[in-house]
Amino acid sequence: MQTIIFAEKNGLALKGDFYPSPRPDAAKTIIYFHGGGLIWGLRNDLPETYRNLFLEAGYHFFAVDYRLAPETKLPAIYEDVQDAIFWFEANARAEFGVANAFILFGRSAGAYLALQAAADATLPNADAVLSFYGYASLGGSWYQNPNPHYAKLPTIPADLKTALTGKMELAEGFIEKRYALYIYCRQTGQWLDEVFGPHQDADIDAFSLEDMRDFSFLPPVFIAHSTTDKDVPYTEAEKIAKTTFQNELFTIQNLEHDFDANIDDGLPAYKQALRFLEEYK
Repeated sequence: MQTIIFAEKNGLALKGDFYPSPRPDAAKTIIYFHGGGLIWGLRNDLPETYRNLFLEAGYHFFAVDYRLAPETKLPAIYEDVQDAIFWFEANARAEFGVANAFILFGRSAGAYLALQAAADATLPNADAVLSFYGYASLGGSWYQNPNPHYAKLPTIPADLKTALTGKMELAEGFIEKRYALYIYCRQTGQWLDEVFGPHQDADIDAFSLEDMRDFSFLPPVFIAHSTTDKDVPYTEAEKIAKTTFQNELFTIQNLEHDFDANIDDGLPAYKQALRFLEEYK
């Protein structure tokens, strides 16, 4: 594994971890964005079992940072995504000795970022997208209203949210310190306010994929989602599947949002994702 710095923002180094495939015929790299509601998470959060599946199948793996909310707002977070992709395109051969062809992969909020990037005409073209329990738009009521699932958890008071919000930007959000921030946002319906800051509808539209405007321009998309996801509704997966030209929706029955936290539950989805990538090579 090789760690590089692909950007520096206000003194904060944004890093990427590159894992080379052992196969000599490996031709593409999977660029990975972690989940965590844009508030918490780590670039190295993908279980080694899944990462090794990609490596053994002939894909290099590049896991990257992005700054986290609420200390950093979404427009700047997305700049980090763009920086990572631009850096990889320009430096993959010199730094890693590999071609700059890539696939975008994200889980939850990371899948949201991957989908935005895949539809971004200013970025190099991704060959495919792997969206695990992700979403493509910020306009749904499910993220703008209090969430019934999180309402059942102990209430996070506003003063604790304030205390947990740092004064400095960060790109590593450990769940022990940051998850309460996310719970607060979902309990109060203030996620969009905390992640985006003051905004108008036009601002949200610019960071959402719309059916006719954007989805037809996406590369092949593999979607994995549980029918009983209490965090990101299954309907978000159906929306992506119905409006993209080349896709596969792999449906998981009756499991949690992050169904792949259990390796036995997650492996079928990852193996199917690899079959999908082979089909659209």
